[in-house]
Amino acid sequence: MYLYIVRHGEPDYTTDTLTERGRLQAEAVARRLAVNGLDRIYSSPLGRAVATAKPTSEILRLPIEIEDWC
Repeated sequence: MYLYIVRHGEPDYTTDTLTERGRLQAEAVARRLAVNGLDRIYSSPLGRAVATAKPTSEILRLPIEIEDWC
């Protein structure tokens, strides 16, 4: 079993989302993680964290499981 911990992409803290660069970073991480055959995707409830997990979720067709403790 492997556990990958990914920090969110470059954030826009004002809107709790990602900058354009952060979105590109999230997409790059998604492509890299997709080859590993993940079983689950967990995220904190923060917008920037969910936005980072979203491309991976879309590529692997897995739901993002929100965990308050993250």
